[in-house]
Amino acid sequence: MQIRILILVILFFIFQSVEAQSFEVIVEDTLLIEPDPNVLLSAHADVKNITNTPIKTLVSREEISIAPSHFNYFCWGVNCYAPTTIVSPDTILLEPQVLNGTFKGYIDPDGTSGASYIRYCFINAVNPTDRVCFNVKYLVGTTAIERPDPGKPVTVPASYDSYSQTIKVNVNGGKIEIMNMLGQKVDLTFRFDGTGMVADASTLKTGYYFLFGVNEKGPWSARVIVTK
Repeated sequence: MQIRILILVILFFIFQSVEAQSFEVIVEDTLLIEPDPNVLLSAHADVKNITNTPIKTLVSREEISIAPSHFNYFCWGVNCYAPTTIVSPDTILLEPQVLNGTFKGYIDPDGTSGASYIRYCFINAVNPTDRVCFNVKYLVGTTAIERPDPGKPVTVPASYDSYSQTIKVNVNGGKIEIMNMLGQKVDLTFRFDGTGMVADASTLKTGYYFLFGVNEKGPWSARVIVTK
C-alpha cells in the first residue's frame, strides 16, 4: 500500500512538471505581409517569466513550412543565429515578472515570393517540457499581393469573462484595435494564449466594444459586451 501511494505521489509531481508553464508571451507579429520579396521580414515577441524565481531560457524554431529560397533565423539577447540553428546554444536568465523583448524571428526571402510558416518556442533550460510557443506566417511577394480581396470583414467569435475581466478573440494573432460605443479607440494589450488573443479588460466600463483586425483570410470584426 505504501509503495502504491509513493508511486502515485511521484506520478503527480511528474505530471505537474509536464503541465507547468512559467512563461507568458506577448506577440503581435503572427502575420507579416510584404509585397517586396527583397525586404527582410522580422517578427517580434516579448516573453515574461511569471514565476518568482529566475529561469535560464532557450529559444527554438521549427519550420512548419518554408518557401523555396527563404531563409529563417532568429536573434535572442545579443546573439543572432544561422539558419542551421534549431535551438539557441545560449540561455538568457529571465528575472521574475520582467518582460524580455530581445527576440526577433526573421525571414530573408532572397528575392523569392512565397509563404513560410514558422513555430518559435521559449523553453526552460532546466525543464524543457516547460515552454510556451507561437506561430508566425510570413507572406512575401506575389503571395502577399494575390491574397483574396478583403471585401467586407468577417465576424469572428469574441467573449468577455466577467470573473477574470478579460476579453478573448478567437484569432491566432495580428494587431487588434478596439473601440467603444462612442467610436473612441481603447488601448488594450492582447497576447496569444495558445487558443486565441486575450487582453486584460479590468479598466473598461460597462458597455459594447467593437474589435477589428486582419489575418491571412482578410479583415475581421467582433463585438463584446463588458459587464461589471
